Formats: sequence, C-alpha cells, structure tokens
Amino acid sequence: MRFFYGLLVVLVAVSTAPVQAQTEKRTCFDSHRVRNWIVIDDETLLIDAGRKKYRMHLRDSCSSMGTSRTLRFKGDPISGRVCGSLDAINVEGEYCRISGIEEIDKKTVNDSQNRKKLSLKVKKS
Repeated sequence: MRFFYGLLVVLVAVSTAPVQAQTEKRTCFDSHRVRNWIVIDDETLLIDAGRKKYRMHLRDSCSSMGTSRTLRFKGDPISGRVCGSLDAINVEGEYCRISGIEEIDKKTVNDSQNRKKLSLKVKKS
C-alpha cells in the first residue's frame, strides 16, 4: 500500500510541474535587437527592441542611467537574451540588477515619453 501511495505522490508532483512552469513564465528580449531606450527614472527603463517594446524595472537606483549614452545588457552570454532577475545592465561601470521585465505596447511608450517631457518642462520652469 505504501508503494502505491508513494507512486501517487510522484505522479501528482510530475503532473503539476508543467503548470507551475507556465505560470512562472518570464518576459525576455534579445539585447541585439535594442534600437533605443528611454530612462523614466533611476529604476525604470523603456526598451525599444523593434516591433516589441518593454518596461524594465531595476532592483535598486541606477543613477548613471540618465546621463549615459551607452548601456550594456548583461544577459545570456550566448544568445544575448535578457530575462530579468539574474541579469543586469552595465552603465559606465555601474552594474544595475534587473528585478523584472514586461512587454508593453507602443501607446504606453508614447504616453510615458510625453509624461517625461512634461515633467522636464515643469522642472525647467
């Protein structure tokens, strides 16, 4: 009887593994496709990767991001894919760890750009 109970536990564990993997799906992008980025603040970055756009959240403040002309994405060394929690961006020698990435639409990018432009105008006034 113990054998059947043990077998049942193993079967349930195996059958639920794919369901757990699907709910934990991470958003990734190919760093080689990045055409442009918009720094929203020290912890948020919008990424233009061609047809797809992304919002990247950083774990901590990355103060060099707003003034740097270059960013280096540190993701998978072979594929160049950046997926989040284990990856980072290098901004002038400062490594900024990524906490999450989400795909966004073009309207969200445009709205964020417009809000940023407005906030810069208010600061200059």
